[in-house]
Amino acid sequence: MYILPIIFSLVSAYLLLPVGIWRIKSYLSKSPHDSPNDPAPVIQILVPLKGISNKSREILQTLLVQNYTNYRIMFILENDLDPAFELVMEFCSRHKHVELFLTGAANQCGQKNFGLAKAVASLDSEVEILVFCDSTNAASPDWLGKISRPVRSGDFEVCTTFRSFLPETLNVPGICQALYASTVFALLAVTPKPWGGATVIRKRTFDRLNVSNVWMHTVVDDLTLGNILNAAKVKIFVSPENFLSSPIGKQTLKGLLAFLDRQILFPKFTNPGIWIFTVLWHISLCSSLLLSSVGLISYFVGILGSGYAWLGALFWIGILALLASLRTLNQAKIPIIKWMITFPVLVFIATYVCVRSIFLDHIDWHGKRYYCGKGGVVIAIEDPRIEAN
Repeated sequence: MYILPIIFSLVSAYLLLPVGIWRIKSYLSKSPHDSPNDPAPVIQILVPLKGISNKSREILQTLLVQNYTNYRIMFILENDLDPAFELVMEFCSRHKHVELFLTGAANQCGQKNFGLAKAVASLDSEVEILVFCDSTNAASPDWLGKISRPVRSGDFEVCTTFRSFLPETLNVPGICQALYASTVFALLAVTPKPWGGATVIRKRTFDRLNVSNVWMHTVVDDLTLGNILNAAKVKIFVSPENFLSSPIGKQTLKGLLAFLDRQILFPKFTNPGIWIFTVLWHISLCSSLLLSSVGLISYFVGILGSGYAWLGALFWIGILALLASLRTLNQAKIPIIKWMITFPVLVFIATYVCVRSIFLDHIDWHGKRYYCGKGGVVIAIEDPRIEAN
């Protein structure tokens, strides 16, 4: 019993994470670059917004000044009562390629899905490529040209990337979130899936696969899109050189728990296999951390034999090596000691969230509670703010 969780943790980690890290490095060496001869079709960036932070202006402005000449930006809000409304109106008055789209409230799907589907339906026929981008991600000036290159060239129909969380304060919750994101990206590189925070897709592919219709009934955008693409056997190009940066300010434990809740609960309804693996892996990692530590301590105090100590040492050596590799996937200059020390904390917190997810039948997201069925189909939506009144 002592050996099983440690073996499972090591085997799963060594089979998945190193492969993902190697693939990311491989993509970086082979990633195509833009050239003057590449086509420049009309690109529409769609940015759903909910609320505003002290970083929003700075982040969103990075999307307004992209070097790509033939693009438009549509900011998507539920209504004009959103705190981001005035900022978006300011952008619209200053930039001709910026527009605002108000969607109203969703009653059969996630608000983000609803907004994206309605916004795509409003576009004119000139738009050839769609770019879905979250409002919390900052981009370099050449980002749009680079990330759209594989799709514009015709090599791929879909291209995606990921992000690095940049905690303003290097406290435990902030580093935990940064570490979690690096781990997820390594896993996504093993089996590429679109990330809702930054995905490029040819519009005719989006329309052909009837993505909007599916979104209008489901809770989350990217996992749902990934399932559609997988069923249609559409290949996805992963572009790690076009990583985005997501400043998170001073993260709190409450904020981290809310973030992990969504990350773990979404696949429970859309991709149960991924969710089951995630739960088992975290429980196994948590058990392995405790058992390997107890094994090492017990050996040194003369309670257990050297076999237990060697197995515990092997586990910790392997984990530390993987953590060092994962650190290279994060843009923040987080000291390696803090990165390593935070790992056990993240495992314990994430394991708690995983175990709790077993008993939950809903997802809380941006003030709304979504009850979901198979495939992430929304069964009911509750707004606690309205009920409280």
